[in-house]
Amino acid sequence: MKVAIIIPTMNRPDFILRQFEFYELMNSPHPIYISDSSNDGNAEKLKNGIKKFKKLKITYQWAPPGKDPLHSLLPLVKEKYCIQIGDDDLIIPNTISECADFLESHPDYATCAGKQVNIRFRKEDYIKPYGIIAHQTLPHGRSVENEDMLVRAKSFWSDPFFICFVVTRLEVEKDIRNITQNFSIIGRMTEFLLVTVLITAGKAKVLDKLGYVMQISDNRYDFDHNLVIDLMTSPPINEHWSICEKGLSEIICKKGISEEKSLKIAKWLFVLYLARQFALEVSWLPVGQNESVSDHSVSSGQSFVKKLRHLISQLPFLKSIFYKYNPPSDVTMPESKYYKDFKTVKDFFEKSPSRA
Repeated sequence: MKVAIIIPTMNRPDFILRQFEFYELMNSPHPIYISDSSNDGNAEKLKNGIKKFKKLKITYQWAPPGKDPLHSLLPLVKEKYCIQIGDDDLIIPNTISECADFLESHPDYATCAGKQVNIRFRKEDYIKPYGIIAHQTLPHGRSVENEDMLVRAKSFWSDPFFICFVVTRLEVEKDIRNITQNFSIIGRMTEFLLVTVLITAGKAKVLDKLGYVMQISDNRYDFDHNLVIDLMTSPPINEHWSICEKGLSEIICKKGISEEKSLKIAKWLFVLYLARQFALEVSWLPVGQNESVSDHSVSSGQSFVKKLRHLISQLPFLKSIFYKYNPPSDVTMPESKYYKDFKTVKDFFEKSPSRA
């Protein structure tokens, strides 16, 4: 099934064109919708670059920088399902199709995604569109399948993952953007609303296969992560919260919940978000930290498993049997179920003739 790929971007045409090269290489069937807030020069470079991709269906729209531009882009989307992604990230097209198929047959789920892996290029390629991958994380992401939306929200914030880049129904995305059109696309309120609407709209499924590769670099623009106290004491907070509370409570009301209770739930959901952010910021404070204390957090049990894996790796017969029943998570290991898809991405980044 086709999924609309929705990408906001600004002044990074080389990264967007890199995405198009990958999707054309992969024979991706998914239509692409671009909301571009670039300056004139970069906008022209992107528009001219789009012309060479004959196998992809690409819809381009320019939007002024500032508030979330995706609200004006969504009316152009024709597909039932969509996924918003970063302009320097890549998705695995087959996994995205499977996510849409899953949602089609599971109406009680609001989102579906594959596992996510974050990568970093080596230092000399750090902010380039192509380069050698120096580090990659283990695949991460988890399903949240509680029936009650409040239990789901609490479960999510107890161990959050990056739920913003998932396949969802177009109407869910429209609900989000109807509110976030009032805020910066990288602002705190937008982050809160993205996560909250997605996790309360229905259950969240993460398939056990690679779906999303995120590039981490200093060239990345991310959510505005100033201290939460700055948000709470800023002059426009009352106005912003009023918009947020009204929009979120209206979405909750659609579930058959009274207006009065919906307003209380909206506040409780915001408290959950704030509690998580404050807890993170407290953990960052350099108070009571003794840097001279060594970290001996690896247990003897973990050490034994590590030694056992090393021993097995030296014996091909045992290795094949062990990994058959205990496939590794490391995406660089051929025995990993994520290896084939990750290798495709890695080869694209490292062997592309476009790489300078």
